[in-house]
Amino acid sequence: MKASEIQKTIEEKISKLEIFLGKKIPQKCRKVFITAITHSSFTGEYKNFPSNEKLEFLGDSVLSLAITHYLITHYRDFKEGELSKRRAFIVSEKSLSKKALMLNIGEVILFGRGEIKTGGKCKNAVLADTLESIIAAVFLAFGIDEAETFVRNIFENELKDVGIIETSDYKSRLQEVLQKKFHLVPEYKIVGEETVKGTKLFISEVWLRGKKVGVGKGRTKKDAEENAAMEALESEAREDI
Repeated sequence: MKASEIQKTIEEKISKLEIFLGKKIPQKCRKVFITAITHSSFTGEYKNFPSNEKLEFLGDSVLSLAITHYLITHYRDFKEGELSKRRAFIVSEKSLSKKALMLNIGEVILFGRGEIKTGGKCKNAVLADTLESIIAAVFLAFGIDEAETFVRNIFENELKDVGIIETSDYKSRLQEVLQKKFHLVPEYKIVGEETVKGTKLFISEVWLRGKKVGVGKGRTKKDAEENAAMEALESEAREDI
């Protein structure tokens, strides 16, 4: 595209983004929001536009903080483990991509020609990452209070129903987190069994880079691995991994 065509495309995307945000983007903040919606395929074709990958990394943390702050404030009777389960569910790629698709985030993303042809605006990982990038841009442009309000508005229904959310797929969430952070997948080991009040329990450990990061017990091997993954997620949240 010519420079004039690029500028026109950007203006169209920013206008759609402003509708999504519900506010005008100040001129001094436009650069960070343009970066937030720039996919790496666009950067590959137009080197002057950095991709949103670093913002996505920041947005992941801002999102986690906002959800955690809300949960500990509104669900005071929940134990740490229960709060971690709910947070992990809400910030999972599956949850984020579903929300981003519903919000039509794909329409504001700047894609390269190849990614447009392969349906980039409907890819779960792309949608989830861009939503996190936009959250990061809101934080950088307007501060943490507005970023938290933005997150609460997006996930209003999920936060309201958090007490009844089904939260069982910790292994998938842990794999997402570790692949994003370390580009590695965890290893699970069934290391033993024990009997508690007549009930046999399997004991599972989850390992990463030669380090044990979680232990779990369950009536089945699957349950034991899920509980080990849950403990590992809690360790990751404390940055013990």
